[in-house]
Amino acid sequence: MIDCVLRGYLKGDLEAMFRLDEVCFASQFRFTREMMRHSAEASVARVVVAEKDKELVGFCIAHVEQENMGYVVTLDVDPSYRRNGVARLLMKCLEAECRDAGCLSMWLHAYTENSAAIRFYERMGYRFLHIDEDFYGEGSDARVYIRALNPA
Repeated sequence: MIDCVLRGYLKGDLEAMFRLDEVCFASQFRFTREMMRHSAEASVARVVVAEKDKELVGFCIAHVEQENMGYVVTLDVDPSYRRNGVARLLMKCLEAECRDAGCLSMWLHAYTENSAAIRFYERMGYRFLHIDEDFYGEGSDARVYIRALNPA
């Protein structure tokens, strides 16, 4: 398990988050700088940032939606820090923030070809619901997952 600090989003994080998203995802899955800013700074946003030695090594964003649900917008972890528990720490913290905001469950999309992400979310207790065809563009489907948030 890597030793990192978890904290909330600061506007100064935007550029590092944008750059990390470019490293983590193929072009069809990436956020534009403006989309990243909008997602992180929305009034419904909950953002958790992971730092190691004052360097951003991961982050996740969720939006608190109507009907007491949180939606995981993105989860990004620097490839050199993967498989060290960073994603799990980020998601657990994000789930707690959404639970504190009144969410009873979390849901997300995962690219059908991203087997590592699918395994991760299933190990985290997310349950497959259905396929969302062409979610990422024509021919790029997503698996939709949901997880009930247990009371704190």
